[in-house]
Amino acid sequence: MHACFAAFVDTRYNVVLPIIGVQGFQWAVDNDMWQARVDSIKHLFEEARIDSGKSEIDAEVVKKVWDKIAPGADDPRCPVLGLQEPASKAAEAYAEAGSADKFKDPKN
Repeated sequence: MHACFAAFVDTRYNVVLPIIGVQGFQWAVDNDMWQARVDSIKHLFEEARIDSGKSEIDAEVVKKVWDKIAPGADDPRCPVLGLQEPASKAAEAYAEAGSADKFKDPKN
């Protein structure tokens, strides 16, 4: 969204490519990559740590918090389904170019 605003007000932009991120919280827990997200709302996780009787925030505390605030919920700001069409088209383009082996579908 911000890229579109910038292009609208600044004529030096020739091409704008807004990008949306897809986040997998379970992946973050499984791969020990949850710290930055926890740090953004640390007070919440600190309270959960205290409630659990732990001396530090760990993956177990993080998962328990996430399961309470968004159990299995999809984040409408990060629609995974929106990646299916571009991934499919990219796979087709790579195949047509004889390089199907060079495209790795992120969901597989």
